[in-house]
Amino acid sequence: MVIIVLLSAALALGFFLKLYEVDWMRGFLNIYTFLKDIRLEGEVLYDALYAIYETLLISLFATALAIAISLPLAAVSISDVVPRWAAVIARSTAAFARSIPALMWGVLGVVAFGPGPAAGAVALTIYSVGYLTKLFYETFENVDRNFVDAVKVVGARGLKLAVLIYRQQKRQIVTNSIFMLEYNVRTATIIGFVGAGGVGYYITQYLNLLDYGAAATFIVAVFFIVLAMEGASYVLRRRSI
Repeated sequence: MVIIVLLSAALALGFFLKLYEVDWMRGFLNIYTFLKDIRLEGEVLYDALYAIYETLLISLFATALAIAISLPLAAVSISDVVPRWAAVIARSTAAFARSIPALMWGVLGVVAFGPGPAAGAVALTIYSVGYLTKLFYETFENVDRNFVDAVKVVGARGLKLAVLIYRQQKRQIVTNSIFMLEYNVRTATIIGFVGAGGVGYYITQYLNLLDYGAAATFIVAVFFIVLAMEGASYVLRRRSI
């Protein structure tokens, strides 16, 4: 089934025709010429480290604030906790936040606050609220139904019921939060291309100056910070098990 869908989509997009039309040899030669002229520049290493620090701050702030907002929003997204109409409103709010790409939220953040990390922090927070709310309320809904019925019998309703469900699914909540932080580190780099702070902002400046060596230095720094985040998130997930 997956293969059929894949082939159908590829044909509809003209993917195979595009592959046939590409001058592969010329393309590889152009890439080789570009890469061989790139040199890492040690003099911008300090700036790269500062940009990484700024990116991490943006990601940490956005993730922490999004968790604080998403947990109660996810709780009121469950019809067991609130009336169905209230759950629909809460879910629709989260759906709206994640339906707009993070890059567009970054543009809106720059328009509202001007270029810089503040715009990136606000943009990532809004985007993260949309996704974390969905992840959290789906986690809450996956709790054992017998558990929910049992605590309802003893009178747990509303906020008290939400807290009990949260305690039951705390491990998965931690896992989702770590995933969001890891995702935000990457996304903070991307939204920087529209001026919303972080590494992407500096890479854009150097690309505009055609200083590919400096841009490459920043890109390599991003690569290593992503590897570090992968290792850190693995350790945190292992500890939460």
